[in-house]
Amino acid sequence: MHNHRNKQISHALLIAFALLLGGCAVGPDYSTPEISVPPGFGAGISAGSEVRLNAPLPGGWWSLLGDPTLDELIEAAAVANHDIRIGEARLREARAGRVAAGADLLPQLQFGGTAETREQSKNSPAYMGGDTRTDLFRAGFDASWEIDIFGGTSRRVEAAEARLAGAEAGRDEVIRLVLAEVALNYAELRGLQQRKNVLERNINVQRETVNFTQNRLTSGLGTELDVAQAQAQLLSIEAALPSLEAAINLRIFTLGSLLGENPASRVDQLRNYQPLPAIPQELFGAIPSEVLLRRPDVQRAERLVAAEVADIGVATADLFPRFSLFGGFGTESDTVDLLFDSDSLTWSFGPSLRLPIFQGNRLRANLEAQNAQADAALASYEQTIIRVLREVESALTEHAHERRTVRSLERAKKASDKSVQLAKALYQEGLSDILTVLNAESLLLQVENDYSLSRTKEWTSLIRLYKALGGGWQGQG
Repeated sequence: MHNHRNKQISHALLIAFALLLGGCAVGPDYSTPEISVPPGFGAGISAGSEVRLNAPLPGGWWSLLGDPTLDELIEAAAVANHDIRIGEARLREARAGRVAAGADLLPQLQFGGTAETREQSKNSPAYMGGDTRTDLFRAGFDASWEIDIFGGTSRRVEAAEARLAGAEAGRDEVIRLVLAEVALNYAELRGLQQRKNVLERNINVQRETVNFTQNRLTSGLGTELDVAQAQAQLLSIEAALPSLEAAINLRIFTLGSLLGENPASRVDQLRNYQPLPAIPQELFGAIPSEVLLRRPDVQRAERLVAAEVADIGVATADLFPRFSLFGGFGTESDTVDLLFDSDSLTWSFGPSLRLPIFQGNRLRANLEAQNAQADAALASYEQTIIRVLREVESALTEHAHERRTVRSLERAKKASDKSVQLAKALYQEGLSDILTVLNAESLLLQVENDYSLSRTKEWTSLIRLYKALGGGWQGQG
């Protein structure tokens, strides 16, 4: 009798393994979409531009600027920024989802035990007389295994792995955006402080001009009009100072928040003026294919396409039969002391089949919906690549033009400074009026302010260029 049962079990296992080995994963096999990209960047800049893209983009490129404060802020944000921590948590969630999906490929085993007291109705047809109350104790193992013949579970694992890779890329994308914001706000902070420094220097110069006109009035060489005009210009320049100071504080508060700290935590460290570092003459870049591979948002979009294609296989497998093996082994007795007796042993084993017959077209509708989601993911992937190319071209053009503007304003600043010196000399000799001096000083202030603004834009456009190229941000969190 035991041999007959063993043969039945062996035959069932052989059939199951034959079905398993002969099975195949239904649905389309994924391959990375082919996207046409241009051979290079720089369509919006003129020939001979100072901007060159001819070397691989280094990681942690901000360190090349030689600003230890920026380095420290970047490192602090990578560790403590709340958006990055959220991205890390979602990545852990995706890893757990991958493990859970893979568990369906393995047999499921569980242990259970019950202690039951049952009262039988005397009016029941099954009542045979005697005591109506019975006790029943059970303990044992139950096992089940759904054989993945048509690959639905394998496709589900494939989708989970793609989403895990997408979550990793999503975490890297958050890092890229957050650290870019730190660098941008830091550059804007230093630019505002430079403008404030320019304004304060001009306030001191204007005070000297007011004193000079008052001395000339006292000596009988000047007029009250000269003094009033000089004082009016001084007050006008001083009026611009509070708004600059407020903007500086706002940037410091933003940096504190980006670092996951109290917004005012970095006031003492950052309030003092520090000039913007010089930008290297030689820039670093990459060819388009490298950019597309490096950008985490592109990687995430591509992995989402892979996940949605795998889900087509999951939806397709739902149209086919499902085969499972189930079994149990344990003991059963009406008394606890006999529960583990050899005569109390019980076991069961057998295959099962589930075949969808009528679902009201729900399964085919699910498959159609999944195909639509895969098409949408592909369109989103293509859209992401186009957006990346636009961002790179725009950032490259902006930076190239801003570098030219900075060079022009450097020359204009020298000319304006010389103009102020000449105007003052002529006024001192009585060959010119005070308006000439004031106009020259006003022009110098405007040129210096424009130069500071342009230097800031040169810096921020460089950051946006590296951000668009997508390199140097990963691995910081």
